[in-house]
Amino acid sequence: MIGLCAGFSLLCATILIPGQALAERQLAAPLRFDFGPGNVADGYTQVTAKDVYTPERGYGFTDLSKVDEEDRGGSDAIRSDFVRVQGSSFVVNLPPADYTLSLIAGDTAGNTDITVKAESIVKVEPTTKTAGQFVEAGFELALIDGQLELYFSGNEAKINALVITPKDARTAGERPSVYLAGDSTVQTYKSTMKPQAGWGQMIAPFFTDEPIFVNRSIGGRSTKTFLVQGRLDDILRNIRPGDYLLIQFGHNDAAINNQERYVSPADYKVYLKTYIQGAVQRGATPVLITPVGRRDYDAASASFRISFPEYVQAMKETASETNVGLVDLSRLSVAYYDTLGLEGTLPLFLHVEPGVYPAFPDGVKDDTHFQEYGAEQIARLVAQGIRELNIPLSSYVQAEDSQ
Repeated sequence: MIGLCAGFSLLCATILIPGQALAERQLAAPLRFDFGPGNVADGYTQVTAKDVYTPERGYGFTDLSKVDEEDRGGSDAIRSDFVRVQGSSFVVNLPPADYTLSLIAGDTAGNTDITVKAESIVKVEPTTKTAGQFVEAGFELALIDGQLELYFSGNEAKINALVITPKDARTAGERPSVYLAGDSTVQTYKSTMKPQAGWGQMIAPFFTDEPIFVNRSIGGRSTKTFLVQGRLDDILRNIRPGDYLLIQFGHNDAAINNQERYVSPADYKVYLKTYIQGAVQRGATPVLITPVGRRDYDAASASFRISFPEYVQAMKETASETNVGLVDLSRLSVAYYDTLGLEGTLPLFLHVEPGVYPAFPDGVKDDTHFQEYGAEQIARLVAQGIRELNIPLSSYVQAEDSQ
């Protein structure tokens, strides 16, 4: 990506940020942008429809053909003029860190219709204002790649001002938190979904009371959709130095018939590295976990098949390329299934008869998701894999005779 703080050398101080190994510089003061051709507010940098992004400037629009501007006149330097953006981006070079962004959008003499995405995440939902009304939106963002991208869309996206304020670096908590990012095989289910369970809701008893488990996993997500829906951003804005991020995806990344979710194995590696980088920047330790195996039996070999082998291999390559710890849950789960056999694995998976559970009145035969017992056994395998990594979190895994 583009060099950090290009064009803002006076505002970027070489301050080491505790717990942010990859962030060597920190924004020393807020950046304030006043959009439009009119008078410029004190302390603001003017941005006009002619300001195309260049590395030397360090900020600007990516496509000037989709940008114009107007000045309505008046005494309010912020609200009297604006830049109108019709489906284009405004980018700013910034050090990787957490920021608060404040946006003013509107027009004293015309309507405003605007949606804002930051780093592909919708941060301002579609909003309409009449003449004289202004959107005043504030939101937080965990920046990873060193360049903030704000994508403006809507019929009348009129930008008046933007202020970017760095948040204070977080310090380690009294106890380490372990965040889980994953799909439906990991997520925590409500009691109304009994007996369905994910291994993430069963993991804590395999550890001492010291770590705090925070399961942010949710069904139907791939590495891509978990990110663009803001779920990784939410984790990174809360994770602290000394915490951990356990990452298991693959089931939905491989869903080639669902383009919203689908991620090629090559792009899967790119997304995984984004998760890794975001965690490491904030002083946390990422751990990759290969996708847990499905109940996919090969009668000819009397053994279970590896699920999503291309994604398992891609994750292993990512772990090697980034020097990040990996729990090969794919291998561990399939080896465990092989000890049980085809019929012996039924109690692990979501196979229930009709009329037994309110959540499944017609019964269900599901070879991907787990019952509580199965989720518990998979959680046991994950804990054992973490013990073998010999990282600080390993010391909190309970002895096997205590599990």
